[in-house]
Amino acid sequence: MALRNRISLSLAPKLSLVFFSLFILAVGTIFLVVVPQLEARLVDQKRRDLENYAVVYSENFASYINQGASPVYLDLLAEQYAERADARIMLVNLSGSLMADSHKGEEVDLSDYRVANVALVDNRPATDVIEVGGRDTAVAAAPLMAGNLLTGVIVVSSSTEDVEASVSMVQGLMLRSAAGALILALITIYAVSLFLARRIRKIESGAKRIAHGDFGTRIGEVSRDELGQLALAFDDMGGRLGDAFDRIELEKRRAQLLLDDLSEGVLGVDGNGDVIVANPASEELLGKKIDPPVPLAELVPEEILELWESMDAAHPVRSDTFVLPDEQALQARSSFLSDQGELSSLVVLRDVSQEMKLEQSRRDFIANASHELKTPLFSISGFLELLQDEEVDEETKKEFVATMKEQVDRLARLARNLLDLSQLDSGSMNVVSSCVPLREVVESVAGEFSPPFVREGPGIDFSGLPGELVAVCDRERTAQLVRILLDNALKYSPEDGSIEVTGAVNGGSVSFSVTDHGPGIPREELPRIFERFYRGKGAGRTRGTGLGLSIAAELARLMEGSIEVKSGGGGTTFKVTLPAPGPGETAGA
Repeated sequence: MALRNRISLSLAPKLSLVFFSLFILAVGTIFLVVVPQLEARLVDQKRRDLENYAVVYSENFASYINQGASPVYLDLLAEQYAERADARIMLVNLSGSLMADSHKGEEVDLSDYRVANVALVDNRPATDVIEVGGRDTAVAAAPLMAGNLLTGVIVVSSSTEDVEASVSMVQGLMLRSAAGALILALITIYAVSLFLARRIRKIESGAKRIAHGDFGTRIGEVSRDELGQLALAFDDMGGRLGDAFDRIELEKRRAQLLLDDLSEGVLGVDGNGDVIVANPASEELLGKKIDPPVPLAELVPEEILELWESMDAAHPVRSDTFVLPDEQALQARSSFLSDQGELSSLVVLRDVSQEMKLEQSRRDFIANASHELKTPLFSISGFLELLQDEEVDEETKKEFVATMKEQVDRLARLARNLLDLSQLDSGSMNVVSSCVPLREVVESVAGEFSPPFVREGPGIDFSGLPGELVAVCDRERTAQLVRILLDNALKYSPEDGSIEVTGAVNGGSVSFSVTDHGPGIPREELPRIFERFYRGKGAGRTRGTGLGLSIAAELARLMEGSIEVKSGGGGTTFKVTLPAPGPGETAGA
């Protein structure tokens, strides 16, 4: 608004003032240069005219003087010639005395007319401008010749007042004309400047709207002059800026979507160490709400801050992995950015807790699997050597064979587990669901574990499992799941303990539970109990690979069910939930 006021209040007066100054300069130049030159030329012209009169009249007067004209006649003749020339005519003899005067009776000081002496001395016409009676007077003198004899001089003089009057009249006309022209010009200039100011304000208004982001603004000037071309340039600029900002906004939205979808936490840091960009993943990893700008030191652990501070020109990228007190493992990568405006560096965070746990579990698995493979193989190898090298009775052979069979079964179980794990990972394990009586499955699987525990060890009690309990599941995979749970319970139950299998209907689902009375699972290990390769600290030397429970959880999920665990100091319960049959569905269907 201030700029608009300045334009409307100052553009027209300034243009008018500039024109007025130029006009005054031109008029002043005319009055100071042209008028004086005009006056000088008019005076020169008057002197030439007087000189011509003097030359012409000198011949006439010389003729009359040679004829003996009287002084009275000469005066009358001088008056006639003076009237024609509008001048004063005097005849002066060689002694300096007046012979005739057209203005007889008027005082005259011939010493003022030095031009007469010049004409006499040089014997040729001469002119001058002298002051007579306080007035400028143009004077011309010509010698009077009687044959070849010089008899005197004729002096023709006339005041320059007529020249001054003409010059004054011209000056007056010029002043009046200039004043009229100036007024008309000022009005025209002011009107034109107001018109231009309105057009400029229109362009200014459009430029402001463009500057405030209204890129669809069009000034709409149709004139083809410079202002019209400027308006067209603004219109074109607005369109181009609009397209450019649309592209930038699109790229910004794409970048934001990519940033928001990243699982890695991204922190953009400026030169002051303040976080000015943060994606949702960074808030989740750090467990803090981030409202930029906020100092990096307030967001990240000290170890990550030290990593960021360790960057320099020689090491523009730094990365490391940190295990935090809550056992969260964060991989941090800090790097300098160039030509990115406010952003000077980037900190990328990635949660590698699961990867580290998985890697540790895999190491444990390799160790356990090696042990599981090595132990039965060494056992079988030893018994084979004994059978080959030693003579043993039939009873001992039977015991050796039974023991080797147990070791082979261990190897077979390990191989089956690895195969099942591979199929679950590849998605190639198929399930065929039907209505399956759960008690039948449990009794069948329990029978597999009976021979080794005929004389000693914990017993399996499934009296709490109703015979009519039916689930929609894959019989073979359910049996595998029960086998894993019973095997796990038998491993950790005391010899004089028991294992209970119970079941119940829960609306649209059924469940069965396997409970042992072993030492239980520590609370801090429960969240990881279904992880692959994981074996708790309480597993000790108990055989196993850490795959059974993870396979059980995957099997339950594959059959649209679930598995959960509860444990305390008096034992552990695994509860499996599976879909119940719908109305009209029966066992075997």
